[in-house]
Amino acid sequence: MRLEFDISLEARERLWAVKELQGKSNLSAVDFARELLEKELRRLFPGIPELDDQGRLINPEVYTGSRRG
Repeated sequence: MRLEFDISLEARERLWAVKELQGKSNLSAVDFARELLEKELRRLFPGIPELDDQGRLINPEVYTGSRRG
């Protein structure tokens, strides 16, 4: 899947700073951002999402983030 979006200048500066601090200068900004996003998604939902026939999530207990309610 391909995702495209713009981020703020402040977020871009954070991305470059984290990239430098993690010693990932060999990665492009896009590859590093993808790595960060994938890592955060695994942290928030460490299991594999399971869906029913209607596409509804059937294992929400795997989610480790906060929920809005």
